[in-house]
Amino acid sequence: MQIRAFVALSVAVLMCNPMAWAESLGVWGQTYPIQERDAIAVMKEAAKKTLDGGGREAMLKGAQERYLASLENVATPAGITAARVSATRLVDLTETVAETITDGRGRVVVAAGTKINPLAIRPLSKKVYFIDAKDPKQIQLVRRTAAPNDKVILLGGSVFAASKAIGRSVYLDVPGLHTKMRIRRLPSVVSQEGLYLKIQELAQ
Repeated sequence: MQIRAFVALSVAVLMCNPMAWAESLGVWGQTYPIQERDAIAVMKEAAKKTLDGGGREAMLKGAQERYLASLENVATPAGITAARVSATRLVDLTETVAETITDGRGRVVVAAGTKINPLAIRPLSKKVYFIDAKDPKQIQLVRRTAAPNDKVILLGGSVFAASKAIGRSVYLDVPGLHTKMRIRRLPSVVSQEGLYLKIQELAQ
């Protein structure tokens, strides 16, 4: 009973006196300084070792192979579908400048509210064909109707197969070009009519 009472009293004293927990218990065993390496430094060192060990060539080769593989199967942008009915529409590319544009000296170059039509500045002198090369009929359309200086933009399929089948250069879509030209259906043939884009959606 006396031992139990002593233990209970000791616990009660420790609970009522938090400072009792702060007492040093001394040093037990050998100690070592904490030397934690910076994670970024570790990653940089690992990357350097990889590159120095021939990894640079492997990395470049891998990137090249992935790029070439991507050209073999270009994904058609979301929302773009095959033309089921032939239709022609005109698109006005005119935009209104929202904020005044100035040069380095503060002089006004273009005032806010100015309307700009890119076709008035740089006319479209050739036709642009937007196609899905997975459809053989669209390939044949280009072969039959495209002039030598017309451009062919690929929005689906293999760049290499399309170029070989058509017998001319085929280009990838410049990011946002099909959006700016309001392409919705494939194939579409784009030309200029007055200060408008004329978009012909041709059912195959």
